[in-house]
Amino acid sequence: MLHHVMIGLAEVCQWQNFVMMTVATIVGLLLGVMPGLGPLAAIALLIPFTFTMHPLPAILALASISAAANCSGAFTSILLNVPGEPTCAATCFDGYPMSQNGRATVAIGLSIGAAFFGDVVGIIAVIAIVQPVSNFALAFGPPENFALAVIGVSFIASLSGTSFFKGMIMGVFGLWLSCIGIDAVNGEPRFTFGLIQLQDGIHLVPVMTGIFAVTEIIAWIQQRGTISKVGRLDGSVWKGVFTTFRHPVALVRSTLVGGVLGVIPGIGGVIASFLAYEVEKKSSSTPERFGKGAPEGVIAPEAANHSAFSASLAPALTLGIPGGATSALLIVALTVQGIRPGPMLFTTHTNLVFGFLVGLIFGAAIFMLIGTIFARPLAKITLVRAELLAPIFLIISFAGVYAQDQQFSDIVIAIVFGLIGCVAKDLDFPVVPLVLGLVLGRLLETSFTQSLEISGGDWTIFFTRPLSGFLLLTAAGLMGLTLYQSLRAKKKRLIVEANSAVGSA
Repeated sequence: MLHHVMIGLAEVCQWQNFVMMTVATIVGLLLGVMPGLGPLAAIALLIPFTFTMHPLPAILALASISAAANCSGAFTSILLNVPGEPTCAATCFDGYPMSQNGRATVAIGLSIGAAFFGDVVGIIAVIAIVQPVSNFALAFGPPENFALAVIGVSFIASLSGTSFFKGMIMGVFGLWLSCIGIDAVNGEPRFTFGLIQLQDGIHLVPVMTGIFAVTEIIAWIQQRGTISKVGRLDGSVWKGVFTTFRHPVALVRSTLVGGVLGVIPGIGGVIASFLAYEVEKKSSSTPERFGKGAPEGVIAPEAANHSAFSASLAPALTLGIPGGATSALLIVALTVQGIRPGPMLFTTHTNLVFGFLVGLIFGAAIFMLIGTIFARPLAKITLVRAELLAPIFLIISFAGVYAQDQQFSDIVIAIVFGLIGCVAKDLDFPVVPLVLGLVLGRLLETSFTQSLEISGGDWTIFFTRPLSGFLLLTAAGLMGLTLYQSLRAKKKRLIVEANSAVGSA
């Protein structure tokens, strides 16, 4: 194995590859900070330019532009409360409060440090245990995916804030939204209200752009002033990077969560980042800090997101099964170059594969350096008056939404969900359960239907398969823990209110 790594290192250490990765990283960073334009759009834009290139620099450029767009998507989550990429939505929870407190550069440093660690550890794991990881991916069938989706649904309650009831309403609304479109079982349209534009379903990008970006931009117009409430930038990017490694438990735990979920086809970084955030919040002795600028709240989703992407390369390269949309496009790029992913790839194209994996580690280091250079100038946007930023970012957000599928209906959906977000904010309804319900709904339904088809309608398949049964028991335990914590918090709140009433009397 070490011999193969050295071969890959020799392949990467050519100036052409470094130039290609650097240029792709800068382009990816610039695309990533535009809401709606993420890794998929970045790769799609670059693929035509790679047709005549040598395979290694071509796939290194695609991977670099993808990783950079994914990393820089966190920048807008932190600076503007607008996820540049759906996988960065959970980074808003604590990254944006840090920006409001004047610590935007520190928060960006935290995201860069966590992303670097997640990328590097994920790639090293793929190099070291690629075959066992691929076998683990094969162990996940529809029943296991259903059980994993149930675990995700169990977190909706803990994402509900102070009102369990309101959170569950929004979660159910998100699950219903995932049902809009063509029924995967019988091919019939449902909940489309006769609109052709809804037959393809409600996509995540316009919903998240509306619920986060449009809602936040409307709030800017209403509140005026600057995003940074203190009117200055405190701390440095490198301070944030170094602070990342002062939370080793959170860093390692979140990286493991992302790595495990990343190898499972169809799960992706969105679910991994949300689950890692919740795991970290539940594991903390001071969970009340989360949502107010806790460093672990930035570290957890970013480390999980990037380790999930790295881990998804294992089944993509060895089995030809993409872990997500981004790795699916990388498979397309390899196929265009005449290279077929599969079990024989590591023997027939050893130099290329290990060169690619080693190159990803160098690419993560390149982004960390370039990201720290761009971070402070970008962070100064929090010192600009919000009413001046509002029209600019509204246009950029709508442009990013339209660029996904070139459909005007997506802009309408973003506007509608922006208004829904405003109403939810005024009535104190949490929007995160809605997003999680939308993400998990299709996976929940599809895997449930496939499981029953496999078993001939026998529901016991979810419990007789060991891994599926274990995951469902875990979900039940998490639901019980969340309910216990909710009742305990309510009891404590009632005691405080009673004591204050007695004191005032």
